[in-house]
Amino acid sequence: MPKMTIAIHSYRGGTGKSTTTANLATALALLGHKVATIDLDLTSPGLHVIFNVGQSSLKHTLNDYLYRRCEIEECVVDLTDKLGIPNGRLYFIGSSMKPEEIAQLMKEEYNEMLFKQIALSLQEQFDIDFVIFDTHPGLVEDTLLAVLSSDFSIVTMRMDRQDISGTYLLVQILRQFGKVCYILINMVPPELAKAAPLSEEISKTLGVPVLGAVPFYDEVLAYRSKGVFLLQHPQHDYSLQIMRIAKTLSSWR
Repeated sequence: MPKMTIAIHSYRGGTGKSTTTANLATALALLGHKVATIDLDLTSPGLHVIFNVGQSSLKHTLNDYLYRRCEIEECVVDLTDKLGIPNGRLYFIGSSMKPEEIAQLMKEEYNEMLFKQIALSLQEQFDIDFVIFDTHPGLVEDTLLAVLSSDFSIVTMRMDRQDISGTYLLVQILRQFGKVCYILINMVPPELAKAAPLSEEISKTLGVPVLGAVPFYDEVLAYRSKGVFLLQHPQHDYSLQIMRIAKTLSSWR
């Protein structure tokens, strides 16, 4: 079975990218896969909040690896038992919240091979099926390098003109590099989400496939700092839609 590296990205913030990453990674683990999530939003990391991993629990962070203070396996936190996942495994690599380290990282330059090596090391040492990068929004260099080093990207977007036009630009840039991407329309107003041709229209507009259109739910937004929504509310429509997307990705292996 081939192993996959996925970048979850967005043109701008506020699209539910990190919430999607945490819930989708958890869904894949529940399907029996070994999944590693990496918080690559180096300037504003947030995955640790959703996974309820305190900075004190992180023996090493991705920052330490980038500064060659440790090996990548020393950054890995196994969340499987903590989250009560019965089948697969879920691993997490967090980023530092120290202001001085964030400022220093913003001055660094990286290359595409660095992120490919991170994914390869995790796949080899932990037999990972899916490596998922949660990237920083926009078109900054380190984010684009992570996207380019992945097998494909999932771009989360909201239904407003700025996001649609920005996502179109992002898709065109990725196409120039020959990279495959899929759209996840997220936080869709309920009345729009019920419109059957929505995914088809966005796919036609952007020229790439749409994985799904997930409605906006107040309860999902409110739950963000309390844990992984899908684990506590597995029968909620949001959770069922994320699980359907996870099953689609699983079928591609």
